[in-house]
Amino acid sequence: MADQISKAQANGDGSKSASKKPRNLDRCAPRRIHFAPLNIPLEQRLQTLAVLCHTIAIPFCLGLFFLCVAFPPFWPFVIAYVIWIFWFDKCPENGEIQTRRSPLVRRMPLFRLYCNYFPITIHREVELQPTFPSQLRESSSALERWIAKLLRISDKVIDDPSEGESDESSSSSPANGDGSSSASESTSSLAPEMGPRYVFGYHPHGIVSLGAFGAIGSEGAGWEKLFPGIPVSLLTLETNFRLPFYRDYLLSLGIASVSRRSCSSLLKHNQSICIVVGGAGESLYAEPGRLDLVLRKRRGFVRLAMQDVPAVDAPPTCLVPILSFGENDVYEQVVGEHSSLLYKCQTFVKKVAGFTVPLLHGRGVFNYDWGLMPYRRPITLVVGKPIPVPYVAHPTEAEIAVYHDLYEQELLRLWKTYKSKYQVDYKGKGMENIELKIVE
Repeated sequence: MADQISKAQANGDGSKSASKKPRNLDRCAPRRIHFAPLNIPLEQRLQTLAVLCHTIAIPFCLGLFFLCVAFPPFWPFVIAYVIWIFWFDKCPENGEIQTRRSPLVRRMPLFRLYCNYFPITIHREVELQPTFPSQLRESSSALERWIAKLLRISDKVIDDPSEGESDESSSSSPANGDGSSSASESTSSLAPEMGPRYVFGYHPHGIVSLGAFGAIGSEGAGWEKLFPGIPVSLLTLETNFRLPFYRDYLLSLGIASVSRRSCSSLLKHNQSICIVVGGAGESLYAEPGRLDLVLRKRRGFVRLAMQDVPAVDAPPTCLVPILSFGENDVYEQVVGEHSSLLYKCQTFVKKVAGFTVPLLHGRGVFNYDWGLMPYRRPITLVVGKPIPVPYVAHPTEAEIAVYHDLYEQELLRLWKTYKSKYQVDYKGKGMENIELKIVE
C-alpha cells in the first residue's frame, strides 16, 4: 500500500511538490502498472469522475447522436436538428452567446469537482473594473431557477465556508472561490455605467487547455466572484461547433468560436473574451518542465482589441495576460524535433484539419501509470494587470507592435514574479533550468 501511495505522489496524484528525484528505471525491464488503492475517499472518486466526464464528452455526444440515427423513430428529430445547427444556428459566430449561456450550468457542482481534482486555482493580481457595474452577477432565468430548486442545485456563485476567516488582502482563489471576499464591495463604488471589455490571453496552450476550461469556461474556480461584472467567453476551434450535442454543451457554458468574425462580434456586444493565444501549434511543445510559447507571430488579438469596439466613445478595450503554471504538467508527451517525421506529420494534420494529434499519455481511472486521464497536478492561473488599448480604426504594424511588446513584457513579468511560488519541477531538471521561452 505504501508503494502505491508513493507512486501516486510521484505521478502528481494529490501531491503539490515534486522534490523527489526521478527514479532510474531500467529500460529493458517491463514497467509495472500501479493501481489505485480501494480506500480512496469518495470526494476524490467524484473528482475523478468529473474529469472523466469532460475527457469523454466528445465521444459520448457523438455516440449519442449516432444512436439516435440508428433508430428510425428519431429521424425527424435528427433531420431537424442537423438543419438547425448547420443552416440556422449562428450563435457561435454572431456574438449573441449570452442567449445560450447558462449561469446554472456554469455553476454546477460537477465543475467544482473538476477543478478540485488538480486543483485549479486563480490568483488575481489586481481587481479589474467591471464591464457591467450594475450587474455584478449573472442572473439565471426563471426556468433555470425552477430547475435548480427541483434538482436541489445551488444556483449561486460558489462560496467558501471559511471565507470570513480568510485574509482580506488575499487575491488567490482556490476551486471553491476563496480569496475574493471584498471584490463585489469594492467594485460597487465604480461610477461608469459601462466599463471596459477585456481580451484575456491564456498561456500556455498545454495539450487541451484544461485549466482554461475549468477556471474560465465554468465557475468551478470562482471566476465570477473574483471578477464580478466581467462575463467572459472562452474561445475554441470552430470545428467543435460542428459536433452534434457537444456544441450545445459548449454553448451552455458560454464558449464560442475563435474565428475573426466571432471575436469581433463578441467585443461589439460588450462581451469579454479569452483566447488561448498559442493555438494548436503550441500544444506540440507542451511537456512537464518546459514552457515554450508561440506569441511573437500572434498579433491578431492586439489588432482585434484596437479595432473592434461598440462605439468610438466607448471605454478602451484592455489586454490582460493569464499565465497558467502547471498547464503543461498534467500530461506526458512525445515531443519530436522539427526535422523529425513525427513533427512533420503533426504539422500536416494541423494544416489540413486545424488541430494537432500529440502523442500523449497520462494516468488511468484506476491506475497511476497509463491512460488518457490527466495527472493530479496543481494548475494556477495568474491574471496579470490590464493594458488599455486605444481605439484605432486602421492600426499600422508599428502601432500593433507597441502594445504587443507591452503585453509580452507583462507576461514575462508574471513569470519572473511567480515562478518560484507556483512552478514545480517534475522532471528534476532544476528550477534554474526551467525558463519561459518565446519560440515563435
